[in-house]
Amino acid sequence: MGSLHNFSNGTSASKTNGESDTVPVIIVGAGPVGLLLALRLAQSNIRSVILEQETTLGAAPRAIGYYGPVHNVFKEAGIYDQVAREGMPSGGYVWRTLPTEDQKGTKSLGSVLCQNIMCRPDSDGKYKICTYSIQLAQCRLAEIMLEELKKTGLSEVLWGHRVTGLSQDDSGVTITAVSEKGESKSLQGLYLAGCDGGKSDVRKLLGIRLAGHSWPERFIATDVLRAAPVVADPPVHFTVDPRYWGVVTPLEHVKPGVKGLWRYSMAVPAYEEAEDGSKIFLTDEQVLEPKYVNSLLLRQLDGPRPSDHVVVRKSLYKMHQLLASTMHRGRCFLAGDAAHINNPIGGLGLCTGLLDADALHQTLQIAFSLGEEKRHAPNTNGARTSGYGNRQTIDPQALFSRYSSERRRVFQNIIHPYSSANKTRLHSADPEDTAREDWYFQALRRGDPKELESINAPLYNGWRTDMWSLVGKSLKDA
Repeated sequence: MGSLHNFSNGTSASKTNGESDTVPVIIVGAGPVGLLLALRLAQSNIRSVILEQETTLGAAPRAIGYYGPVHNVFKEAGIYDQVAREGMPSGGYVWRTLPTEDQKGTKSLGSVLCQNIMCRPDSDGKYKICTYSIQLAQCRLAEIMLEELKKTGLSEVLWGHRVTGLSQDDSGVTITAVSEKGESKSLQGLYLAGCDGGKSDVRKLLGIRLAGHSWPERFIATDVLRAAPVVADPPVHFTVDPRYWGVVTPLEHVKPGVKGLWRYSMAVPAYEEAEDGSKIFLTDEQVLEPKYVNSLLLRQLDGPRPSDHVVVRKSLYKMHQLLASTMHRGRCFLAGDAAHINNPIGGLGLCTGLLDADALHQTLQIAFSLGEEKRHAPNTNGARTSGYGNRQTIDPQALFSRYSSERRRVFQNIIHPYSSANKTRLHSADPEDTAREDWYFQALRRGDPKELESINAPLYNGWRTDMWSLVGKSLKDA
């Protein structure tokens, strides 16, 4: 492949016998970001191979809310109807205090500090696309995407394969992967997409660094099966408290008094106080002990005591605000948590990653339409490339750099400040003071549609990147 730029971590491997020809796109990571990218590429008749170091789809409690332009991406991918049908709709959000307790020990939902009603359902009970949030566990979203991807026949997942080496030149990318059995495999591709999460091997092999800061608190996400005595409208609420702040949301369609799956995501205080007033600092292992998890949950759960809840899954996380120095190097790209990480309050992390996948699909679609890769993608979305022929009318590296700069700009100017404000609003002051003094809560109470539209405009108007619009004029004018 000519002169190679090597980014190996020291593990060498040779190509195995019977290796297939060059893959148009190699994707590392079979989470929702990687699966969406593969699905959209397949729908453009572009073949891919996905490498995933785990042996199955992940089931840990992670992202849950999808809204705004992500709905349009789901619609274009052909999965919106199923996601909307299975997920619990929420037409807004509520900020509450911790639950209050009566003399019998029964707890009621905390008092409402503020609420944001984005929309109401139509007469048929359905919400208009892009006007509400769909609450669905990330693991189920990934299953839906994988099911759709299998139908295309244009992608395969190599489970239990971790990428250990990467090299590239002007004509393609070569990666080395090791299976769970210790067997080495080499793959060649025209392009590589690192969608392998916050600890991305691809990012490390490319020598790309993350910059930003980490939050001092830990955050525990629990999936809880319970019969909630009340299902409020909207059903999603944020708990405002200096120590025990959190987020509560259903993970499926739930009804009062009927067991259903809920997500309780809760801050882990920096320390607990002993009876003598001394500070007790808990290890990660101690935080995950059932007794301590239950103590956090009982602060958030409404209903009688003893509570009938069951913890189905739990995961402990550290929170960060980090951005990669670039999301593109040569023929390699980053998307999702591999490129940027933010705290989970407000559901901006995975949604941004899904919009990365959308932008990267467009970027690669344009690259293939330029003609140099025509033999690998013979029918890439003729409707959008019609009239451009096989002429290479723009510099591919300029196109790739534009993908990186646009998506980094979105994170730096929109997602980072929005998500930071979402988090600090929950714990920076006394709940009643926050309700009275926070500028966003003041705006929500005023209820001026133009003011609220102006506040949300950067997110809703700038969150998604239309690569075709950005480079389309160059293509047409060439």
